[in-house]
Amino acid sequence: MDLQVYKTSLLTALGLEGLVHIWGAAGSGKSLLAVALASDVSKDSHVEWINNDAKKSFVSHLKKNITATGGRIENVTVTLTESRSELLSLINNLPLTLKDTSLIIIDPITRVLDMAREDPTLWGREIIEDVLPTLTGIVFQNNVDIIIISESRMMEDTTTQAVHHNSISKWVDHDLCLTRHMNATQSQVLRKSDDGFQELAVMKLDSNGLIEVTPRLSLLKRSRVENELAW
Repeated sequence: MDLQVYKTSLLTALGLEGLVHIWGAAGSGKSLLAVALASDVSKDSHVEWINNDAKKSFVSHLKKNITATGGRIENVTVTLTESRSELLSLINNLPLTLKDTSLIIIDPITRVLDMAREDPTLWGREIIEDVLPTLTGIVFQNNVDIIIISESRMMEDTTTQAVHHNSISKWVDHDLCLTRHMNATQSQVLRKSDDGFQELAVMKLDSNGLIEVTPRLSLLKRSRVENELAW
C-alpha cells in the first residue's frame, strides 16, 4: 500500500499550540526560532510581533525567511515598544486588535517587569498578576497561539535560568529551552516536562542565512509519513 504524503505547519510539526515560552542563554537562538515560526505562519495568516529590547537584527532575518519560505511580508506586523508602560498597554489591548491574527510573539516578555522596585521579589508582580492571566485568556478566547520569549540570567551554580521561570512555567502550555554549545553550528530546542528535558528539534542557519528547523521525529506522534520536515 502506498504511503500518503502530507505537509504540515512548523507549529504543528513541533506539537506547539497555546501559550509557548522560549528561553535560553544569550545567543542561543530564541528570536531565530520565533522568526522561523512567524515566517511559516505568515503563509496563511497574520502575525503580530511585539519587540521590546530595541534590537532590530531580527527584522532582516524575518524578511529573508518570509521571502524564502513563501510567506507574506504583509501578513506580519512588527511593533517596537519604547517603554514598559507602552508594552503593558499593548498587551492589555491585544483582544481588540486580533482580527485575522493567529500568532502573537512578545520578545522579550520580561520587559514588563518593574526593576525599579526596592524589593526584587516584587519585580514579577505585573507578569504574575496581570500579564500571564491576560495572555492565557487571549489564547483561550481568541484561538490564537502566543510565543513569549524570556531574558535569562546566570545562577550561582552557573546554570542559565529564565527570569521568573517558576512563575511563568505554571501558566504556559509549552516550556522550551534553547541551548547552543560554544562554536557549535546548531542549537538544540528542548522541551521541559515533568521528566526533564527532551530534544524537540535542532535549528541552524544555512549558508544563505536562512533558518532551518528540523523536528525530531521520535518525539512526534503521527499516523502518516510527512515530507519536508525541515524549515
